[in-house]
Amino acid sequence: MRIKFKYLRPHSLDECLAVLAAHGDESAILAGGTDLMISLRSGSRIPRYVLDVSRLAEIRSVEQHAELIKIGAILTYSELIAHPLIVKTFPALSAAMSCVGSLQIRNVGTLGGNIANSSPAADSIPPMMIHDAQVMIQRANSVRIEKLERLIVGAYSNTLEPDELITWIILKPAESVCKQTYRRIARRRSLSIARVNAAICGKLDASGLIADVKISVGSVAPAPLRIKKVEDSLIGLKPEPKFIQETGELIARHIVDLVGTRHSTEYKRPAIAGLVVKCLEDVFID
Repeated sequence: MRIKFKYLRPHSLDECLAVLAAHGDESAILAGGTDLMISLRSGSRIPRYVLDVSRLAEIRSVEQHAELIKIGAILTYSELIAHPLIVKTFPALSAAMSCVGSLQIRNVGTLGGNIANSSPAADSIPPMMIHDAQVMIQRANSVRIEKLERLIVGAYSNTLEPDELITWIILKPAESVCKQTYRRIARRRSLSIARVNAAICGKLDASGLIADVKISVGSVAPAPLRIKKVEDSLIGLKPEPKFIQETGELIARHIVDLVGTRHSTEYKRPAIAGLVVKCLEDVFID
């Protein structure tokens, strides 16, 4: 399907927000375009304007602020994978971004676009969740910061308004002693959508007991999940093999209880359990 639209490329963030204030409900935002182009070609989106934000210098950097790190929303996956601070501080996120599509897609796709698209199967969401991700969202006259888990409210659904733009992703680094991991199950190793994915961050105390753990599982629910109830129950316990196996099964049951039984439950319940077990082993067993 061929559609007509007006292409706009603002030269500053202020100019971009002014366009959104005037024409937000008629506009589609182009960052990397990996999702938007499919929508335009299929005719599922027919905007009057396509607003290209990919060259806005104000949100194309990585910044460290006290105990937080801000990531510009329009930096590409390839740029972030090559960034020393991201690789060192967020290895699970770096690993997840390396799984996104093909090299060509990673060269243009962005974290901000991934969040705005709000796919339940997004690779980047679980590793951002274990770092208490917040999203900075701007409009012409205001700024708001939302937790990622509250911004995305369902499959391909979020609280973004037509005149708003995601500008920064804010992550809290883990302690240096914490280990992080990201794993996924997909139909093949590359160019595939995750059937289940998970990210875990944790550490042991001097006695070998779990001192801290954060767990997020993706592609199993319409919105992002942090398994906080199970996280709290693991503190102070010893991560022995039998315990890890039981924890994987516990998390799988917990997720089924949260989202309900579906046609895919028979496959996903053991898949979730097995994937979580491998992630827990990565973090807690040398």
